[in-house]
Amino acid sequence: MALPRGRHDLSAEDVAADQRRRMLAGMAGALAEQGYARATVSDVLERAKVSRRTFYEQFTDKDECLYAAYDDAERRAWVTVAEAVAATPAADWPGRVHAALGAFLDFVAAEPDTARLFTLEARAAGPEMAARHAAALDRVGAVLQAGNRRDDEPDGRAGGAMLDLPETTERTLVANVAALVGSYVISGATELLPVLEPQLGEHLLSPYREAV
Repeated sequence: MALPRGRHDLSAEDVAADQRRRMLAGMAGALAEQGYARATVSDVLERAKVSRRTFYEQFTDKDECLYAAYDDAERRAWVTVAEAVAATPAADWPGRVHAALGAFLDFVAAEPDTARLFTLEARAAGPEMAARHAAALDRVGAVLQAGNRRDDEPDGRAGGAMLDLPETTERTLVANVAALVGSYVISGATELLPVLEPQLGEHLLSPYREAV
């Protein structure tokens, strides 16, 4: 929603932040409707209800806006996931994996344009965007790997030895989930993703259960 015209009590920083939020959402919407190749700055402006001058005050071009939209979506997803994890006991690592995945699936189901940004457009928008997407998957994999410890130390210390799993285990697990999410985005059925959490959560956990 655009800010009301005329006088208001918002600071210049607040106005700029609101405009940026609308432009990032406008970029996600333009990509969802047009795809990366066809989406233009004009498409973003139409959705965000801002001027071309306002756009170029914050972004040099369409790609910079796209990268910012992706980074913002990832940040918001991490916040949502972190809140779900924090509400789960620290000693319950499997429970935390399920909570994190469930929160993420709820997030993308509620924001189908963002889901497309995370999946299809991340692969279609060139090497820079692909690199950002790969780095995001690696960050998720690193968090998953951090729980890859046996809690069987005799003195009760939290965490034990790393399980002997292939180096690419976490990257493969996360990529599998991302690919499935992408398939639901393509079919326009992102609202169905949350019901898949139990099976996908067990998929993420299966190598660790088998290795113990």
